[in-house]
Amino acid sequence: MTSLAATTFGAALLAAALAPSTVLSAQAATTASAQAATTAVPGLHRVAAASAVGSPATARVTAECAPGESITGVGGEVSGGRGQAGLSTYTDIEREWGSVSADEDADGTANAWSVTAYAICSGAGHRDSVNAFSASNSAAEKAVTVSCPAGTFTTGAAASTSDGGRLVLDDAIPSADLTKVTVDVFESQAGRADDWSAIASARCGDALPGLERVAATSPTDSATDKSVTATCPAGKKVVGTGHELTNAKGQVLLDDVVPSEDLTSVRAEAFEDQDGTTAAWSLTAYAVCATT
Repeated sequence: MTSLAATTFGAALLAAALAPSTVLSAQAATTASAQAATTAVPGLHRVAAASAVGSPATARVTAECAPGESITGVGGEVSGGRGQAGLSTYTDIEREWGSVSADEDADGTANAWSVTAYAICSGAGHRDSVNAFSASNSAAEKAVTVSCPAGTFTTGAAASTSDGGRLVLDDAIPSADLTKVTVDVFESQAGRADDWSAIASARCGDALPGLERVAATSPTDSATDKSVTATCPAGKKVVGTGHELTNAKGQVLLDDVVPSEDLTSVRAEAFEDQDGTTAAWSLTAYAVCATT
């Protein structure tokens, strides 16, 4: 059965507005809090761009917000991969683009497949891309966390890895309080001998109205394919995404982290690799939602 969890920020914002202070900045904080409670995210929409269909070792594609818009989140989708090609990067960059990469597994596939990038764009004003880098070495697993500057919040999670394939994007998790993003990456079963690194990215800025994280988790078992959808509450829409694979440890390829076209939900899907695993694993989809 799918489990749901949500964390909201209204109480935190109200507490900040009501904190005792004798300086003028307290009045400004109260005004900002009131505005956040009554406004909605303007012009929120999804932009998609797809790669060519073929059988490349690596496919990359970028979805771009229009000039004057800001990217709040990103997603990616592999079509035709089914455990033989998986997402290795879905990240937002300062030029208001959503960039996605996918790689075939170590022995490749003759199947035709493609990758689609999704950018979630709005007119809510610029947000900063804040990044943290793991060590660059040949360790089989890399985990890295990036934190937003004090008083700011992320609208989603994003992750990227070194080129060269044979890497499995295990997690890109927006924290429950939306102040940080944690990324975990494993070498695939075939491994790599060279140095590589992982990057965690957060899209930081003021708290959007009604900002909260919603999570949905699949059953924990050894089924070869899992798909799960996290849905925003009524009156809210998706501004960002994330995912988490639990106990997969490089044996499961991430296929999709897709914000729906109407931005009411985020669907995540993953497949066991070519020879599968007997381990019980699960998949969590994260939707970061705000009032619209």
